[in-house]
Amino acid sequence: MILMKKKGSTDMKICWISNTPAPYKVEFMNYLGKQSELYCMFEARSYSHREQSWYNYDFDHFTAEYLDDNKAKKAIRNAAEQYDVLISSDYSHKYCRYAVRQFRKKSKTTWMLVDGGLAVPRGLLDLVISHEMKRYDRFLSSGDAVNEKYFDYYGIDRTRICNYHLACMSTAEIEQCASMKKNRDDYRKELGLPDHTILLSVGQQVPRKGFDVLVKTMKGIKSRADLYIIGGEPQKEVKEFVEQNELSNIHFIPFLNKDGLAKYYAASDMFVLPTRYDIWGLVINEAMAYGLPLISTDHCMAAVEMEKKFGCAVTVPTDDDERLLEAILDLINDPLRQKELSGKALKAVKHYTYEKMTQDFLMYLTEKQ
Repeated sequence: MILMKKKGSTDMKICWISNTPAPYKVEFMNYLGKQSELYCMFEARSYSHREQSWYNYDFDHFTAEYLDDNKAKKAIRNAAEQYDVLISSDYSHKYCRYAVRQFRKKSKTTWMLVDGGLAVPRGLLDLVISHEMKRYDRFLSSGDAVNEKYFDYYGIDRTRICNYHLACMSTAEIEQCASMKKNRDDYRKELGLPDHTILLSVGQQVPRKGFDVLVKTMKGIKSRADLYIIGGEPQKEVKEFVEQNELSNIHFIPFLNKDGLAKYYAASDMFVLPTRYDIWGLVINEAMAYGLPLISTDHCMAAVEMEKKFGCAVTVPTDDDERLLEAILDLINDPLRQKELSGKALKAVKHYTYEKMTQDFLMYLTEKQ
C-alpha cells in the first residue's frame, strides 16, 4: 500500500529499502524527500519489542510503501527502472538482496547504509556476510568507529565508504535543547529531583544495555549522586540488587515521550550508558544536545566516535563496573572537567543535524562514480 507521494526539488530519484519506519528515520526521510524524489519501501510496520507509542510519524515529503510478499518483487523491478540509485539498510533481507540484483542489472548504483555497526564473530557465517556486503557498489557509514569495528572486519575497502553525520534532531531542535538546559533548576523542582549530582541513563530494560553493571557501581557512589534510569520496568535481577543493597539513590522511570524525556535531560548533570552492545546509540546524540558530559563503553559506537573525534565522551571497557565507577567519580569530583566535556558536546552536536545529514547524502549520491 502506497501511503503518500510528493516530488522533491531536485532531479535525483532515490529508492530506499529499510526495516521499519522509526521516528528519527522518517523525519530524516522527510528532509531528504524535500530535495529529491524519494521512494521508501519498509519491510515491516514496527518491532514488537518497541513501545508502540514510539512509532509516531508522518510521510509528508516522500512515497512510502510496506513490502507485501505478493507484489514486492514487481515493485522492486519497477523501482529499478525508474530510480537512479538504491539505498539498502538491510543487506541480509531477501528483498534487499533482490533489489541489489535488479538495480545492478540496470547499471544503477547500489548503496549499503549502516547507522552503526559492531561486528560479532560468527565463524563461517562471516564469509557469507562479507560476500553479501561486497555486492554493493558503495557504503554509507555513520563514522570511523563503525568503519573500524564493522566494515574493516568484513573486508570492505575504505575507499568505497562515505561517512555521514547520523542525526536524530534538526538544527532548531538542538537549539531548543540548549535553551532548556539554561532552566535546569526549574526542571529539577518540577520533577522533584534532589539538589546534588544527577546521573541519567536511557534505554530499554534489557541485558544488552548493561543496567546491572550501572546499579552495581552506585554502591560506590552512595549519597554522592542520584541515578535516574528511564525506559520501563527494570529486570528482576536488577530490581532485586537495588532492593537488597538498599540503594535509595536509584530511580526507575517508565518509558517517556519526547517532551517528558527532554525535562530529565535538561535537569541532569551527566549521561551514563553502560551498554554491552550498541551499533550507534542515538541517546548519545540526544544527551549531547543538552550539553551533558558522556560516559559509556567501548561497545557504544556513538560514544567511541565522539571520544575520538571531539573528545566529548569518556569510554570504559564493557562489563567493567570498577572502571565505570572510577569514571563517574572522576567527573563528580572535577566540575571543570564536566564543564569542558559539556562545551565540547554542544559544539560537536551541531554537526549532527538532519540538515547536515541530508547534505551528506545528496553530496555522495549525486557524485559521479
